[in-house]
Amino acid sequence: MTNHLPLLEISGDPRDRGRAHGEGFREQIRTLLSVYFDYLDHTSRSHRVEPLTKTRALDLSCAYLGPADASAPDLLEEARGIADGAGVPFAEILALNAFLDLFDYLSPAFVEAGCTTFMAPGGLDGTDAVIGQNYDLPSIFAPAAVLLRLTQTGSPNTLVYTTAGMLGLAGLNSAGIGVVINNLIPADAGPGVPYPFVIRRILSSTRIGGAIDAVLVAPRASGMNYVLCDRHGEIYDLETSARDYEVLCPFDGPMAHSNHYLTERLKPLERRAWDQRGQTIARWGRATRLLRASPRPDAAALRTMLKDHVNGPIAICRHEEDLGGEPCGQTMCGIVLEPPGGRAWFARGPVCENEWVSYEL
Repeated sequence: MTNHLPLLEISGDPRDRGRAHGEGFREQIRTLLSVYFDYLDHTSRSHRVEPLTKTRALDLSCAYLGPADASAPDLLEEARGIADGAGVPFAEILALNAFLDLFDYLSPAFVEAGCTTFMAPGGLDGTDAVIGQNYDLPSIFAPAAVLLRLTQTGSPNTLVYTTAGMLGLAGLNSAGIGVVINNLIPADAGPGVPYPFVIRRILSSTRIGGAIDAVLVAPRASGMNYVLCDRHGEIYDLETSARDYEVLCPFDGPMAHSNHYLTERLKPLERRAWDQRGQTIARWGRATRLLRASPRPDAAALRTMLKDHVNGPIAICRHEEDLGGEPCGQTMCGIVLEPPGGRAWFARGPVCENEWVSYEL
């Protein structure tokens, strides 16, 4: 595994884009799928919940097919192309794209995942507005962390961070729309659109209002915190459940988010186990302190903040370390986006060990 994230350029119609993705990252996709379903099964059994076998995971993911087709038939076609290119069943690619929604099935048992996002609004003219995150997951996903550069007729060109086989997890487009996320675990999860489909809908938008609509218009499979920023420096933080949402904005200065609801109205939906909530609260608090202590929280400052290890091993920058007899997951990728300048920085995780690489759109 290299120190830089591999980058693949894809274009054409949805099926062609998917095939190019599947062929270009065939090894990563097939390797990940070979351990992904075993991981779900093993983890569910080790926590003494109903086993999430491969058969059950595939059955559960079927509930997302109809909503995804109604909301984004082109992206469903792209997912079919990924399966074709990688030479794997489409049902497995759909289940892989529903990975966080399937994780919610086990949510009381999980401590591994936990992204931390940063928002700094910059000036009223949009200068220096920046958003960023560390993308944290169980370590089985690390070898499949990749970048896609998408060229699509009728939509902005897009730079997407993703896991090989998934449509997209975060990114920036040439119209100046950027998005990063935090996973949330609400009580109303169910049939709906998996989050990678929502990400790609956001990144097909040319205006911030359209990006917000991409989050809110479709029934979502589960909860997510979407941090959106545009070329004017407008930043909106959308806390969502499967059926509801609230809006936060950094009007009073920089703010952070992690993996728990901040809005009072949505807090009763929180399903994260009580003995794990301190980990997300600590990262949110630390990120907020870092932002407020910085005289100029610009892209360079955020790249430094994302290396922070306070509350380790479940810190902003996370390494695959043991916690209570279990691995705590790790940072897959560091992401810093400056939509007003059309610039993005990515670092393979853990970000304290690897070089940041800059890209322009």
